[in-house]
Amino acid sequence: MPGPVPQSSALSVGAGYARRLFSVVENFGLPRNGLLHHAAGALGDWEPSQARIPLPALLALFHSALALTGRRDLALEFGRMARPDTFDVLGYALMTCRNLGEAIELVPLYRRVVFDSGYSETRFAVTEGRARLAWVVLPEAQHPGLPYDELLAESLIASWCGFGRWITGTDMPLLEVRFRHPAPADPRPFASFFACPVMFGAGENAVHFDARLLAQPLLQADAELNLAMRDQARKAMEQNREENAETQQVRQSLARLMPKCEATLNHVAADLDMNPRTLQRRLASADVSFQAILDDTRRELAQVYLRDAALSALDVALLLGYAEQSSFTRAFRGWFDITPTAWRAERDHLCRLKNPIIRAVASRVTSAS
Repeated sequence: MPGPVPQSSALSVGAGYARRLFSVVENFGLPRNGLLHHAAGALGDWEPSQARIPLPALLALFHSALALTGRRDLALEFGRMARPDTFDVLGYALMTCRNLGEAIELVPLYRRVVFDSGYSETRFAVTEGRARLAWVVLPEAQHPGLPYDELLAESLIASWCGFGRWITGTDMPLLEVRFRHPAPADPRPFASFFACPVMFGAGENAVHFDARLLAQPLLQADAELNLAMRDQARKAMEQNREENAETQQVRQSLARLMPKCEATLNHVAADLDMNPRTLQRRLASADVSFQAILDDTRRELAQVYLRDAALSALDVALLLGYAEQSSFTRAFRGWFDITPTAWRAERDHLCRLKNPIIRAVASRVTSAS
């Protein structure tokens, strides 16, 4: 049976990810019901028909699948089978982009369609002709009881690669793949799947490739459908946030208070006409901390504000409630491994690949945020 998986976390994942795992184990000859029965103790009242799955339940399913199949290359098969529905509506938004660069740029913007904020982040950077797409698990202090998981990391990196091959119709040659965790007993299937050097114990989960691949056109590019899928992705994120009204209220309050340098628990509680201890208690009952919401809100708004060419880096820092630009720069580098100025320059470079319709959508999403 799988080891104990914490049930306290409110974090969830789009259920398309779990449904893809069901398809994988069925390919291995394991009935879906067998997997559900094996992991039943960790699934609680979750049903496959639900739109999202608690993250602990997803981890339990992965480890049950490993225990029942004995296939350490489970995550690689997951990657081979990755299709748009693996990532729910985000997958359809990605596949209808004009080129690979446009698709990758959407991932951090709409990642919450698949993974809730608070457990991990997706980071993308281009340096000297080398592109790096990384999946970063945040310190466990921000999501107690949900440690880093090797199978989840491998499945996500493999699905990026497999889905990238599917939407481009090419082999998608990679420079190297890195995993944060130690190598499995037999790493050869990983080298075969990724067709490039694979480094374990490398301190990060990332795919590195030639930046020229960003211009690779996608087989099913469709500007009109892409507009519709982005709109659906945005609505899906809003709907998911509404499931936790308390957190959403805090986010909205912070957006109002940050420009006044009043992004504190006491000020937010007063803004919501609530006692600070009451607010703290309600957030704790939802397994989220005030600091985690503040950090996440700042991360998201920083990207929104930096998309506005009329705002300087200092303007963005002040809008986010930082007294000094240097404090904002340090925080931004911690989130994305890049300075705000360099992030903006990279985005401007990618935007030159975009057609006018896609640029209009980016502006629309920014306004909606």
